[in-house]
Amino acid sequence: MPRRDIPHYHEFVSKDERPAVGKCYRWYLGDEYVYTARVVEFRGGCWARVEIVEPAPQHASLYSPGTAFEIKVAHYTFEPSDES
Repeated sequence: MPRRDIPHYHEFVSKDERPAVGKCYRWYLGDEYVYTARVVEFRGGCWARVEIVEPAPQHASLYSPGTAFEIKVAHYTFEPSDES
């Protein structure tokens, strides 16, 4: 099987716009609210490990509270959440 090269690139989030580790945010893809999640780790200027606190009602079948995974932060918009 021939090797397929996948381009690797980073979409850096500026330091003053990065989510803070330990804080909760409401995360959006485009204009759609997807979930509220806590930032567990932020690395590489573009990747964060998040833990779901509460999924949006329309995404409850996709995301369960406590699930953790990595996201490319630049693909989302986010705002602080009052969740703890």
